[in-house]
Amino acid sequence: MALGYARNRFFRDRQRNEPGRILQCNVLVVGPKRILVECNGFDISIRNRELSYTAIADLREEYKPGQQVSARLKSADPQAGTIEISVKEVNPNPYFGAEKRHPIGSTRKAVISGTYAGGVFCRLSDDTTCMCLYSPNYFKEEFYIGDAVLISISRFDDGKKQVYGRILSKL
Repeated sequence: MALGYARNRFFRDRQRNEPGRILQCNVLVVGPKRILVECNGFDISIRNRELSYTAIADLREEYKPGQQVSARLKSADPQAGTIEISVKEVNPNPYFGAEKRHPIGSTRKAVISGTYAGGVFCRLSDDTTCMCLYSPNYFKEEFYIGDAVLISISRFDDGKKQVYGRILSKL
């Protein structure tokens, strides 16, 4: 009943349910790929994509039950009794300005944070994600999530807001 009262109070207060407003949410449960948070009486399951601009291999390393996180309110629908939030939109996207911080051809140290078909997600020191291909000198079986690698930045895609590179060596 308490959660129902909190939801009703949230929808009655116009200032609290304006899109763009920053809300405080309590982390209830953390799994490897999603977390469950309570926010103004709503239990919301949030996937990795809505938590961070960077790929996080295991959310249990970044989030803990009882932790408070800030989230931006994207929408609130009183008729349906639902809200949509984004934790990552509270912070600026690290892609913006990455072209100056990591120019094409530059070599950077990164940590492998995930894999995709044909390559890996590498996390740079400023939380920028670089989608990297393997060097011809290495096989994908030689790389694991959490490995430190040396990468070369090869291009930027402003449409997708992604940085691309190539793994030069394992550190």
